[in-house]
Amino acid sequence: MLVESSRDILYLVIAFCVLWVTVFLCWIFYYLMRILKNANEIVEEFRMRLQGLTEAIQYIRGKVEHISAVLTAAGSGVGGLVKKVVTRKAEQWMAGKTAAANDAAKTAVERAVNATAKTMRRAAKRLRPSA
Repeated sequence: MLVESSRDILYLVIAFCVLWVTVFLCWIFYYLMRILKNANEIVEEFRMRLQGLTEAIQYIRGKVEHISAVLTAAGSGVGGLVKKVVTRKAEQWMAGKTAAANDAAKTAVERAVNATAKTMRRAAKRLRPSA
């Protein structure tokens, strides 16, 4: 007979439990490996998308740098042109205003000289002895 004592029953129960623990551990390892495989696929997909995003950003960055260089060149050319035009207009305006200021200054100096001459004549008449 297979079972002769209680010790044999204990060994059968222990063997049955070890079998179930082994099956349970195998089942857990199987699902753990599936989870790790899915995680690895997710990480790979994330890397691919991140690489695509990085390439897109580099492309856009190159385009922006190119446009910036073109606009800088155009801006410096336009800035130089504006500077020349403003300088020319300022010189013309100042030339016209300087001429008007020179005329006004001449007139003011002539009036001041005439007024001073009158004052000097009066003072000279007062200082002359009356004879």
